[in-house]
Amino acid sequence: MFGKRTGGSAGAQVVVSRVASVSAVSEPSKPQSTPSPAVQGERRSETYFQTKSLIFGALIEAIDLAALSKLDPESAREEIRDIVHEIVTIKNLVLSIAEQEDLLDDICNDVLGFGPLEPLLARDDIADIMVNGPTRCFIEVSGKIQLTNVRFRDASQLMNICQRIVSQVGRRVDESSPICDARLLDGSRVNVIAPPLAIDGAALTIRKFKKDKLTLDQLVEGSSPCALVI
Repeated sequence: MFGKRTGGSAGAQVVVSRVASVSAVSEPSKPQSTPSPAVQGERRSETYFQTKSLIFGALIEAIDLAALSKLDPESAREEIRDIVHEIVTIKNLVLSIAEQEDLLDDICNDVLGFGPLEPLLARDDIADIMVNGPTRCFIEVSGKIQLTNVRFRDASQLMNICQRIVSQVGRRVDESSPICDARLLDGSRVNVIAPPLAIDGAALTIRKFKKDKLTLDQLVEGSSPCALVI
């Protein structure tokens, strides 16, 4: 049950509240069907997001985020995994192992990373990520714009992710400063436009750079002016 946990080699402890605090979290009407994991090009169902929101809310009530931040990413992920499994048991949610893994990945990304953007940031074939409000996210792959199945919980989560990104370079974005340019740690360029300038939630664009540098042969094949000079 919920109690003090030891976080791996770091030896740090994550203090979680009693089981009663999880049970006390307001629970929406239980969906009749279980959530199905998303597949490429297909939007996840509302049932999936309802279940995720229920588990996420209970997790936030049960875990000490300040203590969690002191753990290394792997230990923090294991801590979240254990608590999520307990929440699923307490709430009597019927989920397959694959569905639990999908939910766990999403929740870990929400708590430890950049939320729904993490899978897109991990792909090297994506040149641009364009978020237009919490429910519409586009990517550019091989020069073509595609609508993805990625969505945020609400406008507040999208804004929190934007704040998390720009704070890494000592910037901020809010109503008093609604436009911000920043960079990710890998050099990717970021632009954020927040309300009131953005009408339907924050607008976020990320211009990514390939991890593999172009070789001289690739420059010659593409008739690059630099290669011609060489």
